[in-house]
Amino acid sequence: MKLILNADDFGLSQSVNKGIVECLQNGLVTSTTMMMNTPYTDEAINLAKDLKLDNVGIHLNLTYGKSVLPASEVPSLVDENGTFHYVCMLGYYTQYLDAKKELRAQIEKFLASGLKPTHLDHHHYFNEIPNILKAYLELAQEYKLPVRSMDENARDLARQMGLKTTDEFSFAFHGSGVDISTFNVLKSLFWDKDITLEILTHVGYIDDYTRTQTNYLYRENEIAVLKEAKEQGYFDGIDLISFKDL
Repeated sequence: MKLILNADDFGLSQSVNKGIVECLQNGLVTSTTMMMNTPYTDEAINLAKDLKLDNVGIHLNLTYGKSVLPASEVPSLVDENGTFHYVCMLGYYTQYLDAKKELRAQIEKFLASGLKPTHLDHHHYFNEIPNILKAYLELAQEYKLPVRSMDENARDLARQMGLKTTDEFSFAFHGSGVDISTFNVLKSLFWDKDITLEILTHVGYIDDYTRTQTNYLYRENEIAVLKEAKEQGYFDGIDLISFKDL
């Protein structure tokens, strides 16, 4: 089996950036994806350059913070303050053309930094909204980038468009109940299969600022469990890869 351990939310905060970089350096994750519209995006860009990271993709985002484009250019994506609608409202408001314009702007901002993206994925679950999924896959095709596919529908559509993606995706490593038993389950389900698998992670450290930006506060626990899994040999005998290896 070939396994990608991706750390979402690079750029969310200074403490999350610190945790992600440490996990990359210590072999606890194999890939990360960068948010392009946060106060700590520039820090993430500089870290990626300084450390010569070659396993960084783009964490496309339509649900957190403000748009990269002016609000007047993407009115269906934002509220009266120019802030993205929360994920549960995304399908009610978002127009395909606005979504595609904003996602393209985020890709172009990453490229303008001089970094080369390994792939595209997404913040929250816009794969469940057909017009946004369509824009996402079309942009991946245009920029010739692999994609995350969180479900069979997205995977089938990606492959019909000639896009590289993993054979399976797991959301199991997420939430308050994550512990070493999570890897027991994952191992029993996938380790003996001739597949590529992405496991989503949200590693990072929690400081006061980060608490104001996210309600997912189990990031340090994820680091601890990944360390334990590595020490106990859960990754022995499998290929740890990133999206550039697909």
